[in-house]
Amino acid sequence: MHRLPKVSTSGRPSFRNLFFTGKLYPFVIMLRLPFAILSLCIGLLGTATGAPNKKPETGGLDTEPGLGLRIYWIGDHFDEPGEPVAIDPSASANVDLTVPSVEVEADTVFQNDQQIMERDKEKIRSQYIAEWSGWIRIPMEGAYSFALNTTAPTRFMIGGERVGSDTKIIPRGWHTFELIQIVKNKADKPIRLAWKTPRRPRQPAAVPTGNLLAPKYYFRPTQSGQKALSGKKTRPGLGKKLDAVHPGYRATNIRPGNLEMPVGGLGMLSDGRLAVARFDAQTLKGPHPTKKPNGELWLISNPGSDDPSEITGEKIADELFEPSGLKVLDDAIYVSQRNELSCYSYDPMIDQWQKTVVAKGWTTNDFHQISAGLPWTPGPTPGHPGYLYMSRGSGLGLWQNPPNHGAVWKIDLSQAVGENIEVLAGGLRTPNGLGLNAEGECFVIDNQGNWTPANEINHVQKGRFFGFYQPNRPPKAHPSPFQPKEHGSKAGVTEAAIKLPQDEIANSPTQLLLFPDGHQFEGQFAVGDMRYGGINRAYLEKVNGVYQGCIMRFTQGLAAGPNRILFGPDGSLYVGGIGGRHARTWYWKDPKKNNQPIYQGLERLTPTGETAFEIHHMSATPDGFVIHFTEAVPKETLENPAAYALEQWTYRATRHYGGPKIDQEELSVTRAIASEDGRSVRLTVPGRKQGYVIHLRTDPIASSGRAIWSGDVWYTLNEIPE
Repeated sequence: MHRLPKVSTSGRPSFRNLFFTGKLYPFVIMLRLPFAILSLCIGLLGTATGAPNKKPETGGLDTEPGLGLRIYWIGDHFDEPGEPVAIDPSASANVDLTVPSVEVEADTVFQNDQQIMERDKEKIRSQYIAEWSGWIRIPMEGAYSFALNTTAPTRFMIGGERVGSDTKIIPRGWHTFELIQIVKNKADKPIRLAWKTPRRPRQPAAVPTGNLLAPKYYFRPTQSGQKALSGKKTRPGLGKKLDAVHPGYRATNIRPGNLEMPVGGLGMLSDGRLAVARFDAQTLKGPHPTKKPNGELWLISNPGSDDPSEITGEKIADELFEPSGLKVLDDAIYVSQRNELSCYSYDPMIDQWQKTVVAKGWTTNDFHQISAGLPWTPGPTPGHPGYLYMSRGSGLGLWQNPPNHGAVWKIDLSQAVGENIEVLAGGLRTPNGLGLNAEGECFVIDNQGNWTPANEINHVQKGRFFGFYQPNRPPKAHPSPFQPKEHGSKAGVTEAAIKLPQDEIANSPTQLLLFPDGHQFEGQFAVGDMRYGGINRAYLEKVNGVYQGCIMRFTQGLAAGPNRILFGPDGSLYVGGIGGRHARTWYWKDPKKNNQPIYQGLERLTPTGETAFEIHHMSATPDGFVIHFTEAVPKETLENPAAYALEQWTYRATRHYGGPKIDQEELSVTRAIASEDGRSVRLTVPGRKQGYVIHLRTDPIASSGRAIWSGDVWYTLNEIPE
């Protein structure tokens, strides 16, 4: 008999180096319920036996009876050579729900509720991976045995210990519960969990629902479609996210005294001090806004030091609400908050920072209505203080949306408060980041979700609507600015300049930051991502008067999921992370810490002078693309059409969470012509479709002998060059 150690039962369920995490509002057809109902009844009886009712330490997560169940449709990827290793921990599930027990029948169908063209593909009957997670309550210490009635491969853990058919001595109390089932065919699908307890050592019975707890999330983001397995065909940077810091940088923790630093904004004063808006996003609880302040304003001295004792912090303001944008202008610190744009200026006469309100007049009736930004452009005349750009998130909790939300605003710093806001564009869901290109044009991030089947980078132009619809039910629910009357209509919707496919290259993208002059990637955007983790690169070009371009990987290996990023005058890149508990996916999972959720971080990426062999960018031509590399590649490699794998697809936007790829097809390279210097190749690619996303993968070895850092590119072909 094996004794389960009395380990701490605190913390969230974690699959160590296992599989995944998930997303979505599902519609599940469960055709046989008696076992589940019986389980619930037994659970109620079990509660009355004097068993411990104290809930487990969940790290602040809300809970509900049952277990979390996520379904990942793998499909024919199970047939690929090599053993499946893992699904990325940040990947989105097809189905995400709470169930009363571990029970799946042969005729159970898992289905999301999306209105898609090929609907049968999302009726999941087999070829999936199922993940149950939560906590199990052991009513009394003693001998327990568990039986999984299934023919499918499984991995079952309680309290971090592998569970088999043998009997274990388990301490009284709550323990983490983790179960994986790999269903490659319908015959393997049925599963049922039973246990034998010290009170009933001979007769197996269903584990009562009252003895199970699941994490409760206000949002369960999901994504339809087939999930990829990490196996022998992929490596970091090729079909898989990177796993290390870019060779051109080294990472240093700059949190003063290791103070927790969930970052909502970054800026730098002229004396080198780093201004940080500290925003505890773990306080967010849907659907209503928080009642108490959750933000502070800090100054970090010596952020460029490698000596932790020299890095100190000073709190200069508190009582802020969701500070999610920051800009330093002439050493005044502008901060966007829930219901105002504030300016903090230092008064040497009293040695204090004084606050003034720069803009206000809007209301907030939903926890999701964050104010992000704040890029700045100069005014039209000398002496004009210029303009700040700020985004306002849409209401998602109760579908309450005040006027002019889900939008980008332009704030004139020369005008009076209440008269200085111009609404530029609408149709945005989660615009958690803005940036200016080299020409001073504004672009805004949006996150995948309802009406938004992929993450996006949008070119902000007056009067544009980007596709996220809001109900029109005043006085609490107002449509997004410039919203067409007919929901779902493509007419009047401006397509994204770049689409960032969910889980492939993004999950919750955040800030857009221009690489500085003189940088290897000057003119491109660095793109943070709080859930996918790391920083990506975006290249934009204008074709037929329309912006489009590509997205590529840049770095991983950071301490937290980047929410805000800032280049310092010496070329260092400052990275601030954040995370919340209101959605299953609004935090980063650190692979170096057993995929533990991370909610904060502040570090500096210092240039090392090293480089990597990379794809610099991909540009469109009338008959294909030109791929540009950061160093020379042998001609025979570049001119081999088989060295390039391409596919294209588009999306269908629906009112339901996420959206499927449709009209997906492979493309072929019929001709490849290398440049004389070996740093680019022109590809002829027949069959490209306007408005589609085109994914290219290549794995060349440079003339120097170096392998490519990342060989995947996603290009959004809004226009075909003439």
